[in-house]
Amino acid sequence: MLDQYLHRYAEAETEALQGLLTWLPVQQRWENVMVIPACNETSGFLRAPPTCTGRSLMVLVINESVSASPVVSANNRLLAESVQTRFEQRWRFSSQIPAYELTLLCDAHSRRDVLLVDRFSDGRKFPVKSGVGLARKIGADLAAWLIHRKAIGTDWIHCTDADVRLPETYFNASQQVKNTGSKVAALIYPFHHGNAQDPGAEPEVVLATLLYEFSLRYYVAGLKSARSPYAFHTIGSTMAVSASHYAKVRGFPKREAGEDFYLLNKLAKVGAIEELTESASCRAIEIEARRSDRVPFGTGAAVNRLTALTDPLSDFRFYDPMVFELLRLWLQSLPLIWQSGTSHINADIFHPGVDVEGKRRKNRHVLLACLNKIEVEKGLEHAFRQSRNLEQFTRQTHTWFDAFRTLKLIHTLRDCHFTSIRYASLEANQNFRQILSQDADLLTCLEAFRLKLIRI
Repeated sequence: MLDQYLHRYAEAETEALQGLLTWLPVQQRWENVMVIPACNETSGFLRAPPTCTGRSLMVLVINESVSASPVVSANNRLLAESVQTRFEQRWRFSSQIPAYELTLLCDAHSRRDVLLVDRFSDGRKFPVKSGVGLARKIGADLAAWLIHRKAIGTDWIHCTDADVRLPETYFNASQQVKNTGSKVAALIYPFHHGNAQDPGAEPEVVLATLLYEFSLRYYVAGLKSARSPYAFHTIGSTMAVSASHYAKVRGFPKREAGEDFYLLNKLAKVGAIEELTESASCRAIEIEARRSDRVPFGTGAAVNRLTALTDPLSDFRFYDPMVFELLRLWLQSLPLIWQSGTSHINADIFHPGVDVEGKRRKNRHVLLACLNKIEVEKGLEHAFRQSRNLEQFTRQTHTWFDAFRTLKLIHTLRDCHFTSIRYASLEANQNFRQILSQDADLLTCLEAFRLKLIRI
């Protein structure tokens, strides 16, 4: 599968790697690999790498589109110059059609090498509307090729960003995962957003970041309470992806943003997504709290949006917890839908044998209407055609009703009836307290959030 992917779907940059492997001494192989896309970044992230038993390889894809501003272009040139000044060049390859350049550099001060990918120079820039998704795909494809040729001693492609601080345990944590039968498609590292304790940090940026991180953890906790199989974080800087599973889903989508969400959505259909637990042997990744316009959404874009609010704590809105309760009702109804033998469902399926009144009756009719808006009947029809038993039917339904359609249903419920609510209303909400009681991670985040609010 990996060989077929590399032959048919990998980016052109991988074609240069045979030359690298021919030049590279047999004894100079790498124990681990990480991929970092960089656009408009400083060189601050080039600190010493996390510890590992051998040498590690950083695949650094410096990129920009043809529509990039002069400031972005200048910063990319400065970053490349910094890399080339700090590290010793060992090997280089340039291609004109398609246009790119690969340079292997050695870090004399640590057990690391850097494979620098130039997609920022004139003639090598990305087309308009290409961005971080294409950059991640180029880097991950290069890593996958080297893994396939045994130049890297692990199946994990570590994906991260320039705005994070990686813990010393970073590589060792993934090495401890026993991927029996290669069932795990991706790992999600624990994370925290930093700067909250930095006395020089802008208070409005700190508050915006706290709100955003809390909203991320609340969303995942809500999905867990609903028993969704897509209840995991989708942050590009916190992932490690199995190369074999990466090939099965044809790599990162070439999107301006959201490539992490869509890749993990596909990976969850072909393997398990394992969230690593924060511990002494698996420290959290620290994500920098900052404004950013590098991508249209994500942490930086959210901080931009939140700091523009007059009163972020009052003006920012969270999903009404009822949307997760209704999601739970929908997901738990699948066995009864299978028993019914029909894809044409009615509201009674959500409270079988119970004569509900008032709000509960109205809510189940709202749920049915919203499911119909996302054309659930078509998904159920397909699931029935492809299934011979409940297990197959459930798997087929979850494949159709994936992370994207889960979010789509939540947004439909929000827009049709359950308007998003303020932080104060969320804390007082009984359904939220139920979600909180079931999720230690969310409770820890909320307690830290309250403490930090006092200090701001």
